[in-house]
Amino acid sequence: MMDFQKLLIKITFVMIALLIFPISVDAYGSDRGEQVKIGIRFGENATPLVSMNSSDGFLFGYYEGEEFINIIDFSQEKEILVRKDGESIGVNESFMEYDSNNQFSNYNTNVQGAIHIQIGAEFNSREEANTFLQSLSGIESDPYLVYENGWKVWAGLCTSFSDAENLSEDIKGLLPSMDVKIISTDNKRVQVVNKYGKVLLLYNTKNRDYHFRSLSGMTEIDGKKFRGSMMIKRYADSDLTVINQLGIEEYLYGVVPKEMAGNWPIEAQKAQAVAARSYTILNKNKHKNYGFDLCLSTHCQVYGGYSSENSRTQRAVDETKGKIMTYNGKVITAFYHSNSGGRTENSENVWSNPLGYIRGVDDPYSIGQPNDQWTKVYTKQQIEDLLGSKGMFVGNITNIIPKERSKNGRVLKLEIQGTNGNQILEKGQIRNIFGSKNLKSNWFDIMVDGELIGQESVDLNNPPKEIRHENKYVLTANGLKKITAQKQYIDNGEEKELISIKDKYVLTADGLDQIKFKEQPISNPQRNDRILPVSSKDQYVFIGKGYGHGAGMSQWGAKKMAEEGYTYEQILSHYYTGIRIE
Repeated sequence: MMDFQKLLIKITFVMIALLIFPISVDAYGSDRGEQVKIGIRFGENATPLVSMNSSDGFLFGYYEGEEFINIIDFSQEKEILVRKDGESIGVNESFMEYDSNNQFSNYNTNVQGAIHIQIGAEFNSREEANTFLQSLSGIESDPYLVYENGWKVWAGLCTSFSDAENLSEDIKGLLPSMDVKIISTDNKRVQVVNKYGKVLLLYNTKNRDYHFRSLSGMTEIDGKKFRGSMMIKRYADSDLTVINQLGIEEYLYGVVPKEMAGNWPIEAQKAQAVAARSYTILNKNKHKNYGFDLCLSTHCQVYGGYSSENSRTQRAVDETKGKIMTYNGKVITAFYHSNSGGRTENSENVWSNPLGYIRGVDDPYSIGQPNDQWTKVYTKQQIEDLLGSKGMFVGNITNIIPKERSKNGRVLKLEIQGTNGNQILEKGQIRNIFGSKNLKSNWFDIMVDGELIGQESVDLNNPPKEIRHENKYVLTANGLKKITAQKQYIDNGEEKELISIKDKYVLTADGLDQIKFKEQPISNPQRNDRILPVSSKDQYVFIGKGYGHGAGMSQWGAKKMAEEGYTYEQILSHYYTGIRIE
């Protein structure tokens, strides 16, 4: 009779469990669309502990094709912590890694380890394992469910084998008929715990990708909300890799506003959406060594998740759904940048391969936009230090010369001459050395000691016409000053002073012109005409145009085109040569 009652109780528990923990659910309905995996934390930014929040809790499982197989329900847990199965210690209502060999203290009594005790054999299902777990109420070491090559029940988070042996003997004393064995550490195991440190599940990431799905549809990590599901993977000798898997269109909701301001014209947003979608399709598996497609930084495309979305972005993505750019029937790599400076660049002048759809084109729409022109001053010592930090030692710098330019104006080879030899920097290496935020592009001239290096200055002794200097500015040692009269007088507050502009340069639409006399009129005036400071022998002045590599679409140019009434198809066809949008 007692055996029948136990069987009845077991059957009842299994039936309840089946209702509470459905075996199979479709995560996104019958049509999830093409998915993409985005690396949130990986490599140097991997983390030993991941905190995830959801207003309605989580499901945990894996995919078989389009079907999500639910393993366990965490719907009662609004916050769960995922951590490496290693040593950790509770600190301020959270946990941090701990090394008992180097950090041991008699006061640290709440250290948890990665050596476990298995109680009983493997179970055929989660329900059987959970039923057995519930019967172990007398075990003080808080047994927990384990999913590793099947369902198991383990106990103990021991930091040493001696502790594990003692615990094993205690359990054998309580359960003399039960098989009990010590489980050693494994660098692929992961613990799921609640905010109080109670282990909810231990699983192994070795043979399958497991997903945490928020029942609300949004998971918060690192203060940001994300659509889709989250994978937490553990690679050997690494902290936890965090991957966000979601549909490509949902992914683009979080990309476009990070790459382009959300209040820009809708046609510019659409152009950005199509460019980003094309880039995504072509670059899937770019980070396959980490188990995902793209990262969330400028190395791929900047992605801010749900937290960065806005209504205009969603509209741009939705109204171009599925649209991509092709060239000769193949999806293109849709490179884009901030500002071309007035002309885009050929792909082979930025990287190595010539692409028929990345050709330099005139871009008047970028002129007058932010960073269409810029200036950066370096001392010789600063440049020597920058080179030295990269293992390049030229001694004392004697000269810096642009040795080769593209027909679009960008420097392809920059020679730095020094007392210990010369160093040639090529293409992208130039900005990598100097810093991409300092040298905003490779389209620059260099001035030292009042001379423009590598170019002949324009003699303005007999300029074609004299112009008024109203609303023009001169850059002096005291800052930017407005020129308020036809002659070269500077309005310096209460009084006006005549300044010498000998050996200074004015930046015009045609480039840098040298001004040789103090009342020298400026030819070809433009909105941004400016007189540059005289550089010393110890300073190199980089005078540049544009921001970014210059290949493909200029984002500021796209904005201007949209403001002038161009459609997103016209914008894309301007910047990408010979493409089709389909």
